[in-house]
Amino acid sequence: MLNEKLALEANERFYKAFNEQNLELMKEVWHDDLSILCIHPGWHAIHGFEPVIQSWKDIFENTQDDLEIRLDNVEIIASMDLAWVSCEEKLFSFTMSGVKTSNVQATNVFRLVEGGWKMALHHASAVPHPSEEEEPSLN
Repeated sequence: MLNEKLALEANERFYKAFNEQNLELMKEVWHDDLSILCIHPGWHAIHGFEPVIQSWKDIFENTQDDLEIRLDNVEIIASMDLAWVSCEEKLFSFTMSGVKTSNVQATNVFRLVEGGWKMALHHASAVPHPSEEEEPSLN
């Protein structure tokens, strides 16, 4: 239970960095290692600490709208030194023309290393909005 609690706190720090567009906090969240992996929606896989942090810098610099991310359906599985967090990111962009929303399914993997729980993987995929007439697929 303690590992789950501490890994969830690490997940919360990740989304705090994302919501605040805080690159320094984002650097603290990630494990500084060549083996880390980040897959943003619609992007190719990014390997290694420096390229991953650069991707976040690029995202933060190109996010012109106020952005808020709320989490839903958070699930965690933790072992002694690995934790998997699955969640739905509900993104709200506040623009002059109103609020835009999108949903993203994310899997975050954390490793227990010296210094605590650090992110080793973030994989996010856009969740399509079903049309009002269309029944959601059960597959």
